This record gives sequence, structure tokens and C-alpha cells, in this order.
Amino acid sequence: MKEYLVVFAQAFMPFRLPELLSVVEMSNIRMECRTQYTDTHPYMVVMLEGEREVHLILERCVLVVHIIELWISAESRDQLRSKVSDCSNPEYEDCTFNILLHSFGRKVSLQQKIDLIESMPNLPLSGKVCCKNPDQIFYICENYPGHVPPKDPTHVYFGRWIGSGQRSVIDGYSVKKRSYIGRTSMDAQLSFIMANQAQITKSSLVYDPFLGTGSLLIPLAHFGAVTFGSDIDIKALRGWGKSTRKGEKHYQSNQSVAGNMVEYGLDQGYLGSFAADFQSPLFRCSPLFDAIVTDPPYGIREAALKITKDNENSGLVDYSLSDQYLDLVTFAAQHLVVGGVLVYWLPVVPDKYTTDSVPLHPALQLTANSEQGLSKKAARRLITMRKVREVQAEDSSYIPGDRECHDTFRSDYFAPGS
Repeated sequence: MKEYLVVFAQAFMPFRLPELLSVVEMSNIRMECRTQYTDTHPYMVVMLEGEREVHLILERCVLVVHIIELWISAESRDQLRSKVSDCSNPEYEDCTFNILLHSFGRKVSLQQKIDLIESMPNLPLSGKVCCKNPDQIFYICENYPGHVPPKDPTHVYFGRWIGSGQRSVIDGYSVKKRSYIGRTSMDAQLSFIMANQAQITKSSLVYDPFLGTGSLLIPLAHFGAVTFGSDIDIKALRGWGKSTRKGEKHYQSNQSVAGNMVEYGLDQGYLGSFAADFQSPLFRCSPLFDAIVTDPPYGIREAALKITKDNENSGLVDYSLSDQYLDLVTFAAQHLVVGGVLVYWLPVVPDKYTTDSVPLHPALQLTANSEQGLSKKAARRLITMRKVREVQAEDSSYIPGDRECHDTFRSDYFAPGS
């Protein structure tokens, strides 16, 4: 196995490691972490079997910027210079090359970068420097940690660039450029993170029971999944009514969930959508889906609703968040195949949240739980669960702690004060 340096994006830090670990597990990659992961800087050293495994990671991860074959790990620039002559590799000695600098925590000017590179003695590279289309690219990566960064880096890495992750995909699927969006359309980057944590592969059958404008289906289909979904609001599915985009009065005929899939050329991976009340039985109670990926409404910008059928109060009524999430976990346990994955967002008030707030089921194993702050009073947690066995007759979903923390989320969110 070889040492590689993973350079993460400085975005959605709590999700960087869970995404990487999900892709590693999905791809059956053997990986050992040589340095401890931290949210405070973007560097982590890992051991992998070779470049094939590196490229499998790079083909999926949106929160990985680069992976570099690590040649030198040093605690200072001086130590780097002293080690550089000992890392020769005949395979690359005669190649054209370029050396780039990646720094975290302190801005390094172009002239400082040039001075650093030119001060490197005895580089084990005899080929010519080529700034455009070199045979190989080498990186010097420097870490300046802390709120007040030190004058000199506390750690310096040097190695050969292998490739970049899927950062460019995010811009291509940007919600700002998308024809059809709603008030709660999911950010493209987060959607791809969810797809990776769901371990989507080609021909995975994936269902979103709270489909809305269909943002989550796009990365799923991008990775080759067969997708479909449902929602209680048929207007959202079909693009009926007043547009939520500034400057547009009404949605056009091509603006809908199906229209978005056609826009991105993903319609072959889209089975369709239908209007349904999630609390009512939708499918035969048997394993069916490889993954369930969803973002249920929190009752803030979109109401959490269900249909009541009693004679005195028929129609749409509030769907308590605790019931909604218990129903979701129960549904996933019943309808995922063994090994299938549930990925969903759970809204929380940070001051009230504990690990006992997460709904559980005996047939599901919690594998990831990461928080995204929304405001001073609210956050949401990306919950990932895997089905580990078939459901037994005595099984039921439950919330270990007080379920009131979910049912009071909306009132806590709108309560006065900070």
C-alpha cells in the first residue's frame, strides 16, 4: 500500500469524511487513515493499494479536491528541503513537470510561491519545467492552522498529483441555473453528498417519498440510478401555479420534475412521480428499494401535512414531525432490501439535540450523523442508516429520547429571541 494525501474542499466540513468513507465502502476499497481527520484543515494522509483505488474515489467524491501520491511529509519548509533529494523516482525523472503550491490558513503570494519552489535544492526531476500540459504535476501543500495563522507552516507535504474530485460537477447542476426550482430545492452539492452516502450505483432503484421539485433525483440519476418519487403536493411535482423564482409569474410547460430530468439528459433514469400521502400504505410490504433518499418538510417554508379521513375533520392536517420521522424509518425498514440505505435530513434545535433524538429501528443501523447549521436557533442533521436484517413481527421504530423535541421544532424556530 502507498501513502496518499487527500485534499478536501473547505465546504460542508462535517460531511467530508462520511462522504469519503461511504465511497470507500461502496467501492470495496481498503483504506487506512495515517493521520486523524479534522474539520479544521483540509489535509488527511491515507494508505491505499494504488491509483485504481484513488480514481474510484475521485470519480465520486464532491468534497475531495485532489488526491496526491505523498512523497514527503515534513514539519517545516527546511525539513522538506532536507528530505527532497531522498525521494527520487526513476519513473518520473525525465518527464516534463510543473510544481504548484496549495496553502491553507494563509494567503501566499505568487512571488512567494516562486521563491519557495526555486529554493528547493536537488529536486529529483531532471525533465523540463512545463506550465502547460506537463507530463506530471507536483504539489507542495502547506498548513497554517489556527484563527491567527503562524508565520511558518506547521506541516508541509510534497507529492505527485493523481487527480481531482467531482467539484466541477456542482456548477453544472447549480440550482441557480436550473429551470425548475421551489422554495426548498436542495443545494446541488448537498444533493450529491446524499447520493454518495446512499452508495448509489448503476441501476440502483431509489425512491424519494417527499419529492417536492425533485432536486434529490438529479444526482441519483447522474450516478446511474433508476429513480422515482411521490409528494402530497401535486402542484410541486407538475410545476403548476406561481413560480418561486424572482421575475417569473408562473411556471412554464417545461418546468416540472420531469422537465428538470429532461434538461439534464437524465430522463432515462426517471420512472416518474405521483401524488400520495406518505402516512398511507403506498406499496406492498416487502423489500423493494436499494435506497431511500429524501428531505421531509420541517413545517418552516413548507408545511408537513397528511390527510385525515374522519367525518368531522377530513382533508389536510398537520403531520407531527415525530410521527413523520417514525413513519419514514418504519417504511425504510420494511421496503429497503438488506444492505439498502436510508439517507434523510432531520431538523433539530441545537440546544435541545442529543443523540437520543434520532429515530431508530431494530432492523436499521445508524452509520453517519452530521450537522449543518441553518441559523442560531436551527440546524439539520444528515442521517444515514443501513438495513442490516429483515423486519421481525415485534419490531417497531422508536425515538430513544423525548419525541417532543421534534414536535416543538417549529414553535422553537419561530420563538422570539436569539
